[in-house]
This record gives sequence, C-alpha cells and structure tokens, in this order.
Amino acid sequence: MEFFIRQDSDLPILKMAAVRDGRDNSWQIFDEELENATIRFSMIEESTGIPKILMGNAYIVEKTAVEVDSVKEYYIYYKWDSRDTKRAGRFIGEFVIINSMCELIASIREILYINII
Repeated sequence: MEFFIRQDSDLPILKMAAVRDGRDNSWQIFDEELENATIRFSMIEESTGIPKILMGNAYIVEKTAVEVDSVKEYYIYYKWDSRDTKRAGRFIGEFVIINSMCELIASIREILYINII
C-alpha cells in the first residue's frame, strides 16, 4: 500500500483496516483484550533502515457494523505530528498491537510504504 503525505504536514491521518489472517487465534485473543491493548506505530526509512518513528502512540477504533451479526472489524490509525514529516523520503510503516497475552504485528494485506513529498 502506498500512502502519501506532504512534508511538514500532519494530515491526512494514516488509517488502515486491520485484516484477520486466520492463521491462529491471535485475533480472538485480541478481541477479548482490546480494552487494555496498546497500539504502537513505527516508521523506518527504506533506504537506510534508520527509524524515524519508533513505537509512537497509535490508536484503534471499531468499524461501524453494517449487519448485527457481522464479525468485528477495526481501523488502526496514527495521528501525524509535523515533526514526523520534516524530511521527505520513502519509509516503511508498521503497527504493533500489545495486550496482556501477546504482542503482534497488525496484519495488513501488503507492505505499508509512506511517501513524504
């Protein structure tokens, strides 16, 4: 996924739908412990591997259900600070969900590339 933001900007908010991969029961654990979960965001410069943001505070919100019996879905988001986008470049972003039972990298369908232009 490609995300674009202007240099020195704090908008738009980076928002992604968390994807259930079905490989294990981590999402069931996550659903049960959501209230106490901590969400973190990291952004690493692609060319150097140097972190620009390391374990910054991120947030989660439940997606409004269309049907009553539908599976819960969540959006994970990060609110930019203008200092996060001071330097133009291409970065790789990653969300981490930490709760009392486990720490897992939030599943997304593809690598998150962040382009500061």
